[in-house]
Amino acid sequence: MSGDKIAEAMQNMSPLESTGLGIAAGVIEVAIDQPQLYWKNAKQQGLPFTMNPSLLYRGVGMSALNMGGVTGLQFLFSGYVTKSITGGVTRELTPTEEIGAGFMGGVMSGPACSLWELIMIQQQVHGGSVLTATSRMLKQAGPSVFARGYISTCAREGLYAAGYLGIVPVVQRKLVQDYGFGKVSGAVVGSIMSGLIAATCSHPLDTIKTCMQGDVEGKRYSTMTHTARSIHAEYGMSGFFNGWFWRTSRMCCAVFIISESKRRLAPVLFPKYFSE
Repeated sequence: MSGDKIAEAMQNMSPLESTGLGIAAGVIEVAIDQPQLYWKNAKQQGLPFTMNPSLLYRGVGMSALNMGGVTGLQFLFSGYVTKSITGGVTRELTPTEEIGAGFMGGVMSGPACSLWELIMIQQQVHGGSVLTATSRMLKQAGPSVFARGYISTCAREGLYAAGYLGIVPVVQRKLVQDYGFGKVSGAVVGSIMSGLIAATCSHPLDTIKTCMQGDVEGKRYSTMTHTARSIHAEYGMSGFFNGWFWRTSRMCCAVFIISESKRRLAPVLFPKYFSE
């Protein structure tokens, strides 16, 4: 079954089925890419580089919940947006529609993503369980701590989801149909190109978010604007791209892993939609 036919068939999946598919794809990605996430967060916060697995996989459970849950929510919300665009008619989306649906799905997933990443980052910095990290944050900053990095997370997720749900399939089809790439080479090159674009555009927001969530008491980074000024004062413009290499390499891998996982898992998990 061709990639276009699979994409069209997936429009018929229920919201719950789309969510389950997203969770499965997200968990697969985390199992592979978790060290890159740790290295990215450490670089942004000025923490030392390590190869110690016991540190690299701190917070991996919350990371899996975050990636799986957020990917599921993005599939769910982008699916709703897609249906509203098409009016329930099964058809191929235009590139603008596909990217726009991905962006809106990402923004709508932001609140959950912000909370889960906050806990994960605190575990990476201080260690301990989810309960320990949550209790420590509440003691240090009170209930308002759960809003740390909320706005920057929503904006970042919009750009990220526009990348892997919108730009990736658009670029892959263009490479295969117009430039003679094979399906595999088109998928790889399209994922790398889209990952670079999405990572670079959204990285300053990610840096601000990570700094705010690593410093829940606001001793060094308080509001979003204050954090941006502090990063610029300490590092210059390059400071907004601390950890860019690790995040970019992870995103190039992630958009490919998630996109391919979605494409390959959907016919296996929900075969009723994919019979020719």
